[in-house]
Amino acid sequence: MSISVLRAVVLGLLGGAAAAAPAGAQSAGAADPPRPLACSALAGRAVDGSATITSAASVTSGTLVVSPKLTLANLPPFCRLQGVSTPTADSRIFFEVWLPEPANWNERFLSSGEGGFAGTPNYTRNGLDGGLDELLRRGYAAASTDTGHSNTDEWWAVGHPERAADYLYRAKHLVTLAAKSAIAAFYGRPARYSYFSSCSNGGRQGLIEAQRYPDDYDGLIVGAPWNFQSHSNAGFVWNAQALAAPGAAIPAAKLPAINAAVLAACDRTDGLVDGVIANPRACQFNPAVLACQGPDTNSCLTAAQVTAIQQIYDGPKNPRTGASIFPGFARGGEASWTNLIGSTGAAGLPTGYFANLVFENPQWDFRTFNFDTDMTTADEKVGRLGNATAVDFSAAKSRGVKIIQYHGWNDQTLQPAYSPEYYEQVAGANGGVDATRDFYRLFMVPGMTHCYGGPGAANFGAVGQQIPPVRDAQHDIQTALERWVEQGVAPAQLTATKFVDDAAGTRTVKLTRPLCLYPTVPRYRGTGDPNDAASFVCAAE
Repeated sequence: MSISVLRAVVLGLLGGAAAAAPAGAQSAGAADPPRPLACSALAGRAVDGSATITSAASVTSGTLVVSPKLTLANLPPFCRLQGVSTPTADSRIFFEVWLPEPANWNERFLSSGEGGFAGTPNYTRNGLDGGLDELLRRGYAAASTDTGHSNTDEWWAVGHPERAADYLYRAKHLVTLAAKSAIAAFYGRPARYSYFSSCSNGGRQGLIEAQRYPDDYDGLIVGAPWNFQSHSNAGFVWNAQALAAPGAAIPAAKLPAINAAVLAACDRTDGLVDGVIANPRACQFNPAVLACQGPDTNSCLTAAQVTAIQQIYDGPKNPRTGASIFPGFARGGEASWTNLIGSTGAAGLPTGYFANLVFENPQWDFRTFNFDTDMTTADEKVGRLGNATAVDFSAAKSRGVKIIQYHGWNDQTLQPAYSPEYYEQVAGANGGVDATRDFYRLFMVPGMTHCYGGPGAANFGAVGQQIPPVRDAQHDIQTALERWVEQGVAPAQLTATKFVDDAAGTRTVKLTRPLCLYPTVPRYRGTGDPNDAASFVCAAE
């Protein structure tokens, strides 16, 4: 459904003869625009073909008790909508739409995304960017969803293919339509612009939206996307199998020595020894240099551990053809590999994906996975629904949709090298990198772990990060996206901030670094304050 058609449907239901007019405009000779509805009047209202508002309440106290474990404070007055979308008999997609009072609304809709396997709306990031609470404080109408299941049900997809489809691609789109309808009803007009911003599974959701539903959003921020979900998860299984080999398990106590050796080999290549590798793809560190020459200690690796580390760097391969299935993890982020080397791989993601979604078998054992035949099963059964790997963005491009993607090179959860690999595929299908930059730009973030944190400068206004020191188009990625969409000024470079402490509320700046437009990378000029982004230049790899 196009934006113009959606506006016609929504405003037509409200009785406005000017329903087909663009946002902010009224057709010549049209009747008066529809009147805004009170918050309470939205209860029980159908807001999409499959969605209904089940609860509508004005929140004016500044405090909201979401659950016995979660209370949000310092909230501006708003209309809290809860609803359910039921596209199939076995679907129940819960969602919330938070609407600032009209005087506080910036006339934009900004949808949060949902990480991992979702199961609950993204209410808060505990004082950091990206939750419904912070979006509300910034004046956006915002929405989030559980994607069709509760996170209290571990095996929600077993025997429920429609619930799987809701999570994999359907829920975010349907909730977007419902939220837009509710926004138009409450304010008496649609949002002037609609945006999406999220990371991880949320990044995958963003690419699904741009690829399949290009009318949904005018601009999207796509962080560390889990977009080749079936193959990324195969990488987690690959690592788990490698570490399960006899003698290959790596104690967390060895990670500092591994990371130190990698930094000693590659840190200086960007012109500055600062504990961050700006371009890990140029690092050729061989873990064999850490092979124990005597007793096994936390400063060396056994032969089996050397093999396992190399396999983690290499990524999974098809045993029959030798073809790469997915990139491995980048060199330089080993200090954060605690979950990666754990017994369940990357925070249990392989079990949640293969046992739940693919094989629908709670007793599934990662040791049995076949990287040829089982890979095909995963791609055909689930990947075709949830992988966001299409390269045809022609519909989004023709609409003027803008996309900014970012990924941290120290990501310890989702393999970062796939982001530039995928971007190159998109560029190849859209006239090359220069042409693709007209609508889609990638920024790789040195030293950032999954979505936020890490030894590098990792705060630039994205989900889960500390609020940047300045909300401008240089320091805040959302502001940069809005300037691109609304004024046609594309971001050529961003500035990321590292605070002394990554905890929320800590505002002492330690250093800044440039975020360079892919494929350029930051290099120290050789002079100037090494803690100032101005002392760096974005250079070719």
